Amino acid sequence: MAEPEALTLTYIAAHPAEAARVLERIPGVDAAALFATVPVRAGAPVLTAMIPSAAARILGSLDDEPALALLTAAGVQATVTVLRYIPEPRRSRLLEGLPTATAVASRVLLGYPDDSVGAWADQDVIALAPETRVSDALERVRGGDERKVDQVYAVDHDQRLIGIVDLVELLRVPDSNTLAAVLHKPLAMLTAMTPLTGAATQRGWQQSSVLPVVERDGRLIGVLHRATLARALARSRATTQPADEVTITGVLTRGYWDVASGLAEGGLWLLPPAKPVLPEEP
Repeated sequence: MAEPEALTLTYIAAHPAEAARVLERIPGVDAAALFATVPVRAGAPVLTAMIPSAAARILGSLDDEPALALLTAAGVQATVTVLRYIPEPRRSRLLEGLPTATAVASRVLLGYPDDSVGAWADQDVIALAPETRVSDALERVRGGDERKVDQVYAVDHDQRLIGIVDLVELLRVPDSNTLAAVLHKPLAMLTAMTPLTGAATQRGWQQSSVLPVVERDGRLIGVLHRATLARALARSRATTQPADEVTITGVLTRGYWDVASGLAEGGLWLLPPAKPVLPEEP
């Protein structure tokens, strides 16, 4: 890899948020060409950190295959946020190309208004019947992916939320116990159609950094993290397009990359022209 390309990859990997701020101001076709020069694992965090309309503009300049690779790596929540700004029929085409679990979760969240709690809910939770043994619940926790699990949710056969069991409590009780014996009522719940501004005033945040999200009938659809809520509120206040658009050439000649990150002495402003897609490292 040539030195400018290596420096750019280093910068993007280390400072995805700062890189996002720069790329938001570059025309979509130029920014898309840049995304084609870096591995997906480095590009996805940058896409996730971008204003959704700008990210959608970039995906609009990419073919389906690289666009789907970025969305898959970005995760469900980022995928939904960006897909809201992609017009039909391409939105449906991208949904069809996503992994099944991601596509199903994305379709559910796209059904909620963008400024509602439901649109930002994390559906990746462990929900089990209250008669589930503690040993089986712990097996589910340990047998999942690398996500951090702090709570297990007890639901009835209609997926209505019954209670919550903290992981620390599961580790303290006998394996033969059931969830019903140790669950407690949630401190607070958010309904899916609650506006984000309303959710921010919920007193439950004083005791917990994550709250369950339910439909009006009590059906659990996921959880809302306090950090996600803060990010959603910040994005709702962000402008969709900065006033002074820059170009790849401008980045190169004015050291814009450099200025945006405050790393002028590092020489990381050498944003290279578009090259063929770099192969992923094994």
